[in-house]
Amino acid sequence: MPDLSFGLYSGLLPIAGTSKQLHYVAALSQGDWTSDPIILWFNGGPGCSSMLGWTQEHGPYVVEDGQTQFGVNQYSWNKMATVIYFDSPAGVGYSICGDQKECQFDDNNTADDNLAAFLTLMTEKLPQLQGNPLYIAGESYAGIYVPKLAQKIDDYIVNKKGPYLPNMKGIIVGNPVTDHKVDGKPAQFEMAYWYGLIDDGLYNNVKANCNLSYWDFDAGLLSAQCKNWLNTFNSLISNVNHYDFLGKCYVEPQPSNQFIQSKLQSRQLQDAPFFTVSDYTPFDSPLTAPKELQLIPPCVYALPVYYYLNTRAVMDALHIPQTVTKWDFCLDKGDLSYTRGREGSIAIYPLLKDKYKILVYSGDTDGVVPTYGTKAWVGETLAWPVTKKYAQFFVDGQVGGYSEQRGNMVYATIHGAGHMAAQWRRSYTYTVVKGFLTQ
Repeated sequence: MPDLSFGLYSGLLPIAGTSKQLHYVAALSQGDWTSDPIILWFNGGPGCSSMLGWTQEHGPYVVEDGQTQFGVNQYSWNKMATVIYFDSPAGVGYSICGDQKECQFDDNNTADDNLAAFLTLMTEKLPQLQGNPLYIAGESYAGIYVPKLAQKIDDYIVNKKGPYLPNMKGIIVGNPVTDHKVDGKPAQFEMAYWYGLIDDGLYNNVKANCNLSYWDFDAGLLSAQCKNWLNTFNSLISNVNHYDFLGKCYVEPQPSNQFIQSKLQSRQLQDAPFFTVSDYTPFDSPLTAPKELQLIPPCVYALPVYYYLNTRAVMDALHIPQTVTKWDFCLDKGDLSYTRGREGSIAIYPLLKDKYKILVYSGDTDGVVPTYGTKAWVGETLAWPVTKKYAQFFVDGQVGGYSEQRGNMVYATIHGAGHMAAQWRRSYTYTVVKGFLTQ
């Protein structure tokens, strides 16, 4: 990276009493870092590195799709806040799990580790930021991480469990997994139908005969006929970019790098320079059968980032120890022991709504955690009264999306953006987040 006009920090945060260490990158605000908000960012998975957010979405330098070099990000979030990226849970990205016995994760103990690491960061590494307003943020499966951590921070504050009490002001979640009743497969199926990817017959058969709610947990209970219909569904959408139904699906490259070529052969594309829907969002596993997983195409452009973050000089600059020899986009289920909670995070929102600001944004072309499902849990499950009506917002004279307010919650769509809204519609997402922070 070129000379920086702002502070940039990176390192590992030990979890006391364990062998676990969480990696962080902190990009101080390009404004007034002494008072600007802090955004603590998590990518999803579970098991995906937040370096994706740093290098592709809202970091100060990012790689655009189809490009090979980093460029200045005009819409870097550290223009309005200090942004801290956590690789979580331990073992993900550059984070370290020294003893696999300690790394049996679920939604709750992951939040415990995130809280412990954050407290260490703010007391030992960045104490000068202790008074700054704090927002917990993330996308995809971080729709679970973020509310869970916010709930634990709130409890920490209320019960005054330490001398440093975070100045938490709210949460920000993008295309968030939240309510397993409506998120995931139920919303994906509706999204595919309304985008014209499946026909009326298949749609009507599945709607009438197959319960897709709690898909991640109950898929095995489906009838053989439902499974056949859903195999057809998976096949019909197999060559579409699930992250962005209107986006390009990048096809398999022919890498000359021997390291990547060997990884492609040994792990069936798990470490490929692109990654699949099941890699980035392993919570959404189509019937768990290898045959069906093969129907999901590689689509997302990521080769330069993969090379960059696997370069030893880069690891050294980020203070990654020599014992860490590689970086992966995401860990597959064989490399990460993670038990997902059926309850999701929907029940936490009523506990937060009167004390904290909440921003929920949704890229409206996402086929993985679609807007359809997010609208359902915002408008029907929570159903808080609307205090500011649904309306367009504009960026540079164009419709950036739609937003409404329900008390302390702002719900916004990001028009023309897929799953990683901050990557594919940077100006729109930046506008929404900045407006939320300053309102």
